[in-house]
Amino acid sequence: MIQRDNQYWSISYDEANQAVICTWKSTSEDMTDDEFKIEMTSYVEVVEKYQVPKLLLNLRNGGYTIAPEVQEWVADEIAPRAIQAGQNKIATILSQNIFSQVSTQQMMEEGDIPLIQQQYFEDVETASQWLFEDN
Repeated sequence: MIQRDNQYWSISYDEANQAVICTWKSTSEDMTDDEFKIEMTSYVEVVEKYQVPKLLLNLRNGGYTIAPEVQEWVADEIAPRAIQAGQNKIATILSQNIFSQVSTQQMMEEGDIPLIQQQYFEDVETASQWLFEDN
């Protein structure tokens, strides 16, 4: 069930697997920090609405590089809300853009985000197997 779809990404809720699926688009490299914050707020609202424990984050085509202050904002503002809503497992398919890849990994190490079980993958199939293994 699609929750949001725009020029930067799509967010859907997979009820059968109790997961939010976020797929970044190549146009995300043009996103501003403020637009990224709006998108992250939309994401956490879906997690809160459905109390979703899993996230499949597909950054393969994403190109947005997360600035350190925005990484901190995610750790301070978004991660606690997602954790409070029950999110505890994230499978991330890394971007092909090395700068985006590094900034994402740095963000995931901020604040309470390390409390979430997470793994990085090269492809959706392997990420899905790991994420949904207990379904």
